[in-house]
Amino acid sequence: MTFESSGAGSIGQAGEKELATHKLSFDTTGAGGLIGLHIVNLIFMALTLLVYRFWALTRIRRAVWPRMRLDGSPLEYTGSGLEIFIGFLKVFVLILLPYLFASNWINSNLIDRELGLNPTFMALSLLLGIGAVFLLSAARFLAYRYRVNRTQWRGIRGSVGGAAYLYGLRVLFYYFLTVISLGILKPWADIRLLQYRIENTKFGGRTLAFDATARGLWLPYVVFLALYLCFLGSFFVPYLTLFGDFLVALFSGNLNGANLELNDEDLKSAAIGTSFGLALVFVLGAGLAYLNYLVVFWKNVVGKIRFGRARFSFQPTRWQIFCLFLGNALIVQLTFWLLLPIAWLRKGKFLAKHLVIVGDLDENELVQAEFDTGTTGEGFLGDFDLA
Repeated sequence: MTFESSGAGSIGQAGEKELATHKLSFDTTGAGGLIGLHIVNLIFMALTLLVYRFWALTRIRRAVWPRMRLDGSPLEYTGSGLEIFIGFLKVFVLILLPYLFASNWINSNLIDRELGLNPTFMALSLLLGIGAVFLLSAARFLAYRYRVNRTQWRGIRGSVGGAAYLYGLRVLFYYFLTVISLGILKPWADIRLLQYRIENTKFGGRTLAFDATARGLWLPYVVFLALYLCFLGSFFVPYLTLFGDFLVALFSGNLNGANLELNDEDLKSAAIGTSFGLALVFVLGAGLAYLNYLVVFWKNVVGKIRFGRARFSFQPTRWQIFCLFLGNALIVQLTFWLLLPIAWLRKGKFLAKHLVIVGDLDENELVQAEFDTGTTGEGFLGDFDLA
């Protein structure tokens, strides 16, 4: 597999130049030990009312990260359970508790027991909802930054710049445009948000480049959107008969004599059964269509990521991805999450098999990124890049 060279030479008959392909591998041996670790983690989480979850997550990452190797060298995870726990405490005390108190106060004081909801209640509830979306989006960005900052390869660390609050504001703006466009702009919004994360990501001091657009995403997404709208519309099937009666009565001028209720039990049962059947067909179709959209999305964006002179490619087939998703879902659900590590190993092996890196990584030119201690060391405002 070759890409056009960015140097003096070009690939072709005049100057054939084969670029280096960097090999990814993922070790799937020792699954029993990983399952044992997972079960022990579950026991300790149950005994500590989930408090141990932060240390369990760290132990799992330290066990799984090194299984992925690039050119024979493993990835390393350097995070700690204490860091994640302190981050959770800050979020709980400074966000979750105030949010719960505010929500409880609004529900207790701004609902008229006789008249129901009032404009003040609705406005404050809307603000709380917007705030929750903003904070959740910022938290996702912080989680991404933490994982990258605590990942290294051959002693060279990753780092993420940008600002969590700016990412949260972008989410609100882009998806506001998506809502008022009735969902049409979602592919564009997805690309722009991913672009912010990737273009603020560095490895060894070198920034990733990203030049993807939403081109090629519109048709798969519109197919999903159409099927999803059909799914929603299927719930109105029982009312189509009433609507037909209403139209007949309207055009005949006999609205008073129109039968606007489904009184026939057989007709009602048939309408409800048809509605349920259509809903099932359309929801399955919408799920498969959205999976297809995700496949096209990731194939598109991964191929547009550059790291210096190296480029990425991700070209699994739809059937391969479907088998991965379905197999992992069955493994997890049928074993009540006890064999979840098998799903991790399958995903790691799949990624190593289908992700291709071609071109010179220029490892000797990489410099060590400054170690980021801000995730827990600067307080809440520092985490959100506000101070």
